Amino acid sequence: MRTAAASMIFACWAMVLGHVGPSAAAEAARPEAAFYVSPDGSDQWTGKLPEPNANRTDGPFATMDRAQRAVRELRRAGGGPMPVTVRIRGVHRLQGPVVITPEESGTADGPTTYTAYRGEKPVLSGGRAIAGWKKGDGPLWRADLPEVKAGLWYFRQLFVDGRRATRARAPNDGYFRVTGLVDQPPGVRWNVGVDKFRFQKGDIRPWADLGNVEVVVFHSWNTSRVRIASVDEEAGVVTFTGPTIFRPLAWDPEQRYYVENARELLDQPGEWYLDGPSGTLYYLPLPGEDPSKAEIVAPMLGEIVRFEGNADQRRFVDHVHLTGLSFQHADWTLGPPGYGDPQAAVTIAAAVMADGARHCRLQQCEVARVGGYGVWFRRGCKENRVVENHVHDLGAGGVRIGEPKMATTDVAESSRNLIASNYVHDGGHVYPAGVGFWLAHSSDNTIAHNEIHSFNYSGMSVGWNWNDAPTRTLRNTIEYNHVHHVVRGMLSDAGGIYTLGTQTGTVIRNNVFHDVWPYMGRPPMAWGIYFDAGSNGLVVENNVVYHTLTGGIMNTGCPDNVIRNNVFAHSAWHAAWRYTWKREPASVCERNIFYLTQGELFHADGGKSDVRSKWDHNLYWRTDGEPLLFYGDEFDAWQAKGMDRHGLVADPRFVDPDRFDFRLQPDSPALALGFRPIDTSTVGLQGPPEWVALPRKAKFPPTELPPVPPPPEPVPVDDGFEETPVGEAPRLAVVCLDGAGDALEVTDEMAAGGSRCLQFVDAPGLQHVFNPHMYYTPHFRGGRATLRFDLRREAGAVVAHEWRDGSQPYRVGPSIRTEPDGRLLAGGKHLMDVPAGAWFRVEIACGLGKQADGTYDLKVTLPGKPPREFKGLACGSERFARLEWLGFVSLANDRTVFYLDNVTLRSSEARDN
Repeated sequence: MRTAAASMIFACWAMVLGHVGPSAAAEAARPEAAFYVSPDGSDQWTGKLPEPNANRTDGPFATMDRAQRAVRELRRAGGGPMPVTVRIRGVHRLQGPVVITPEESGTADGPTTYTAYRGEKPVLSGGRAIAGWKKGDGPLWRADLPEVKAGLWYFRQLFVDGRRATRARAPNDGYFRVTGLVDQPPGVRWNVGVDKFRFQKGDIRPWADLGNVEVVVFHSWNTSRVRIASVDEEAGVVTFTGPTIFRPLAWDPEQRYYVENARELLDQPGEWYLDGPSGTLYYLPLPGEDPSKAEIVAPMLGEIVRFEGNADQRRFVDHVHLTGLSFQHADWTLGPPGYGDPQAAVTIAAAVMADGARHCRLQQCEVARVGGYGVWFRRGCKENRVVENHVHDLGAGGVRIGEPKMATTDVAESSRNLIASNYVHDGGHVYPAGVGFWLAHSSDNTIAHNEIHSFNYSGMSVGWNWNDAPTRTLRNTIEYNHVHHVVRGMLSDAGGIYTLGTQTGTVIRNNVFHDVWPYMGRPPMAWGIYFDAGSNGLVVENNVVYHTLTGGIMNTGCPDNVIRNNVFAHSAWHAAWRYTWKREPASVCERNIFYLTQGELFHADGGKSDVRSKWDHNLYWRTDGEPLLFYGDEFDAWQAKGMDRHGLVADPRFVDPDRFDFRLQPDSPALALGFRPIDTSTVGLQGPPEWVALPRKAKFPPTELPPVPPPPEPVPVDDGFEETPVGEAPRLAVVCLDGAGDALEVTDEMAAGGSRCLQFVDAPGLQHVFNPHMYYTPHFRGGRATLRFDLRREAGAVVAHEWRDGSQPYRVGPSIRTEPDGRLLAGGKHLMDVPAGAWFRVEIACGLGKQADGTYDLKVTLPGKPPREFKGLACGSERFARLEWLGFVSLANDRTVFYLDNVTLRSSEARDN
């Protein structure tokens, strides 16, 4: 039963969405000018009849273009603020986009409306139905398209009876893996792309029409789509016409990609291929499918509707309404160098575009089967309403407001728009990084009661500054939205809602976010509510978040945010990432409920040292019998740091959390902490019952939380660098460079043993004094670990070697350093001198786990001399007990060199296992 408050909310939204308004009689009594458009009409007629008369001497217009001309002519003639309505019937195959100009503008009392004829759902299609199908000898069908052969048409999508068919690809399911990079100089950053990479033999071939074959490369949170320039099968190298947006293998050692649009890959029912030179379209039908009887549509246009105002020139499209229409079949394009966006498919346009639109409506329409975004009110769009639209089957994302670049004038900013009760789903078919809803540099908008699901990246993205610089993304209200089943195991580093930059006055409240699951490669990260770089000034309250991998909330150390009265439940690995303290004013995290069934409460990150963010009156509980720990400590230790002085560890007494009913029972201890019950009954779509019920047709399998990954197995090190090619980085370690004259690579100039070693080259003026450096990740947690290596320092070199655990902040174990004058230091104490220009041997032994005692032993053997031993040296931290990071660092701010060879690391526990 709805509560009284919920009923009031529904009534208010009914008014906003237009379900409570003038009676039909009042509408009929209001004078208006009416035109009609139908495929059965003629542009030579008056357009004032809904169907042809008996003599076929008058009737509706045939085209939208003619109807628009009639509207413009009428508006130019004056006649007061009379409503002008164009009622549309049937399916219209457009020859160009419907361009709505300022000359079609209406007024508040007399809008211009393009709408469906009563009881019908007209379609404005940017596509063409393909006929003339012929069956070949096998299962393959073909259709000849002269316009394609003549170079007048080329398409990248095909729809069979409304279903998006699959462009021929390999592999048919899953992905291939990048095996290596080519000619990569040292120190290249992750955001510098490549124009070639290595592939596994057989994955890529020199197919016919190679220039039209595309490779889709998956990065963490986005993709590149690049064209093939050449294939060297023998070397296993593919070269592209342009670079990827990011560098493959920057994070994930199993970087994914797939190949699309080669005739030779057409091998799976439901796939198609367009041969441009011959103009032949091939289709391999699904079982029981007959192409000669199916409606098969290919798009001809990239855009279907455009509101063509210009805010900078003060030319606006005012009071134009589109209602009850279906916009379908828009394509996407690919330039000669390919495609790559840094995030959210930000450069991709929409099928319905608007600039300089004011007081316009897109209401009860459908946008479907398109190659980019669905709807974008971009620049200078104010006080528009995008309500009750069905936006689905999208190449990229759903609805966008604003621009990536901040407007310099108020008139050019998009603001005060209403995006409400839209059903937005099933996106990312071409650009996986498209998001369900995107907003940037746009203020005072309301985004409410939308249902968003089935995207491959974030459900909502708000803001576009990666710092706290001035922005126009202010005072937005995001409420009562249902966002779920996003990221979907395809991309990572995403959120149910993702925010960036300064957003003073923005409120995110009364939403439900759930089932946010990233790709489980490296790194696997996805949260319900994600404060990314610069996020500040937000209030996040009364939200319910569940079924996430890495937590309900991310980055609470961002400044000046309020996170209160939310439920964070049923996370898999962590309930929250506090991440790291940024700056004052401190964020407030209060009266929230953290409900764990597995995993950890907090991710072990820099948030451990954040005692300035204001956490209080929060309630914590876990149900699996494991201890509830706060960065490894009990609750009283957490409180001793000044956190949650009035918080509580107790069962919140939800009504039925296993069925996601997070209402509180009357005896819930959360109520005494000031927690206000959250009513989710009005979340999601509002409107007629059949509209509200539509999302229920989408079916999802029951969610099973992925298990917490076990601790990684110990990894002994045996690295003499003999198997690594000269000029490349060591394969068993992670290398970090500034790329400004520093280097870290294998050389054959010299060696302590064999023919190769590792060379560190430092340089003056680097941004990071600790570069170049490298480290291994041994994951040793017990026994006695013994490290041996050979070192040769040249004059002036500063060599640092250190062991660290995985804590935040990390604890240091053994730590030694050579100074420019040859002094060898441990814990700042001078132990001995070591020569320049000669190899010497270093051996370090340290107890770990139960054998850890806060000390280590060091043995140094200089050439021609007996070993020098130093027993019981103090570790950097007396609590050091596990080895997760084993590093070698050059710390000279000058042009210096040192060499490393024969690195071996063993543990008595590792040998026993």
